[in-house]
Amino acid sequence: MNISFFTGRTGLITQQQAMNIYSNNIANVNTTGFKPLRPSFADLIYTHQHHNRDEWQTGHGQRIAKTDMLWAQAGITFTDLPLDFAFTDDSFFMTMDRNGDTFLTREGRFTISNTGGKWEWELVNGFGDFVLDFDGNRIPIPFVMTDDGEYTTEIDYASLYQVIGTFTVPNIWGLDQAQNNRFVVTGRSGQPEINTGASMVPGALEMSAVDLANEMVRVIETQRSYQLNARVIQTSDELMRIVNNLR
Repeated sequence: MNISFFTGRTGLITQQQAMNIYSNNIANVNTTGFKPLRPSFADLIYTHQHHNRDEWQTGHGQRIAKTDMLWAQAGITFTDLPLDFAFTDDSFFMTMDRNGDTFLTREGRFTISNTGGKWEWELVNGFGDFVLDFDGNRIPIPFVMTDDGEYTTEIDYASLYQVIGTFTVPNIWGLDQAQNNRFVVTGRSGQPEINTGASMVPGALEMSAVDLANEMVRVIETQRSYQLNARVIQTSDELMRIVNNLR
């Protein structure tokens, strides 16, 4: 077996997976509340190349052992919109999609939407998910009749700020990422806990935590590693061809 060929192959596959992660981080450099991922690498099994020489070992390449979310606090941008919110701590909003599944998110760009009957208005985020209160219930917005007989929503922002649920989890590094800037609770993260003391800033949004310069350095490193592994495969193939021609 040509071990060097397959070692280079594992390197190619792993570096391609790493490139996928870094490119996703870069693609979300402007995504509100986004937290980037960082791959952690591990070497593969080692084998003895000589049955009488225990100290003669050869490795078999690398793999991605896990990915970690980088929970650094990102910058805050002020929008002056009363339904925009940003956290300056490790808190989350809880949302519910149309299928009844709940998620955690730091995306604080909310709006008012008609979600059912003619006069049913509720607080939702930009993806149409319902924003939940501390009890896990959807947040209705009251409406009033104007002098001309029309109905309009009436928002008491001071009261609304006190109703929006804010939560934490015992281990934020155990959360899994999902699409639409949402996080999924896992056994590693623990169940959400109410956090009435969350540091929430109205009229602002948390920016993406992606460090673009750092991600570009990682892309260059990954590209160089990919090229070297490709060269290993090419050289191994050439050596195997030479050996076969000698037989």
